[in-house]
Amino acid sequence: MTKHDLSIGMNGSMLDEQPTGVGVYSFNLINHLFCLYGKEGGRKLTVFSPTQTLLDKGLKVVKLSELLQSSKYGRIAAFCRFLWNTFSYPLQARNYDLLISPTTHGSFLLKNQVITIHDLLSLRYRHISTHQRLYFKYLLPLLVSRAALILTVSETTRQDIIRLLKCPEEKVKVVYNGYDESRYFPQAGKDNIIYREYGFKDYLLAVGPTYPHKNLEMLLLAYHELRPAVRSRHPLVIAGGKKEYTNYLKRRVEQLHLGTDVYFTGYVPMTLMPSLYREAHALIFPSLYEGFGIPLLEAMACGCPVAVSGTSSMPEVCGDAALYFDPSDKGSIRAVIEQLISDEGTCRLLREKGLIQVRKFSWEKTAREVKTLLDNHFSIN
Repeated sequence: MTKHDLSIGMNGSMLDEQPTGVGVYSFNLINHLFCLYGKEGGRKLTVFSPTQTLLDKGLKVVKLSELLQSSKYGRIAAFCRFLWNTFSYPLQARNYDLLISPTTHGSFLLKNQVITIHDLLSLRYRHISTHQRLYFKYLLPLLVSRAALILTVSETTRQDIIRLLKCPEEKVKVVYNGYDESRYFPQAGKDNIIYREYGFKDYLLAVGPTYPHKNLEMLLLAYHELRPAVRSRHPLVIAGGKKEYTNYLKRRVEQLHLGTDVYFTGYVPMTLMPSLYREAHALIFPSLYEGFGIPLLEAMACGCPVAVSGTSSMPEVCGDAALYFDPSDKGSIRAVIEQLISDEGTCRLLREKGLIQVRKFSWEKTAREVKTLLDNHFSIN
């Protein structure tokens, strides 16, 4: 396959105008691969997507129905994506030389596919939605068996794929996530945008309360054990997440009488996320399991001290640039929070180490490593 006859189709059926972790990965991988492939002479790259928002303006986009966007249509969108991938995608993509999916979506009929598995949470935790659990248990193994190559974002997830999906080791390749260096970077002084927008300052930040494995309830229990005066000076701000789990956490806040110290922002626009990290005293990330954890990179890149669970992929991401705790022990979480609040030297060291650690990651590096794997696997000259 030569560069002059190569056509690449990108499965962007899960792209959304309000992207979360997988969406951020998808947009960035597509845009950076376009720079590496699509802008070279003779190479054609097409994206199948329900939205053109955040995509490079030079990309050729086959517009799909907005019904595929979860932020607008919830579970209906998941069902519509399944129908499109099963019935329409094989027809629309049949003439492409190579098909790349930045998610676990694809066709059971096409063989020239590369799919990306970010985690296998649905096979590890029963609280994930039923339709996701059924898809990952019964249909994803079939898709994996048909795919030419499997990409994943951490060694932790690679081992899960090999063990839980019985996938050959040589078929699964690790390429770490990146972050947007033009957006996430430190500033000499805090810009106070979040203070003006929401009224928070010197807060402890938690992000992404989507499902119970994010373990925000344990964080609330640990936060509850702090002295009231400390909580008053350092409110807990919980950003983003899904409505069901967020509502549950709000009830727990009421039961713990933390209503004046804990705030829920809902979805935070991407334009405000860098300031959210910069103005935070620290990011507290108590998740039980992560396939990667992009917020960890974003926080460190903004000079925000990070405290994180010492489980799954998180030590791969943070290295020695974070304080680690046992996510199943509220006392362990509380002790780390107290250290961050009382010891400015520790915070300063974490900021310095975080800025060094994130140099190992970038979306450009992610795309280049993916391109190298594709070029080698498919003998692209």
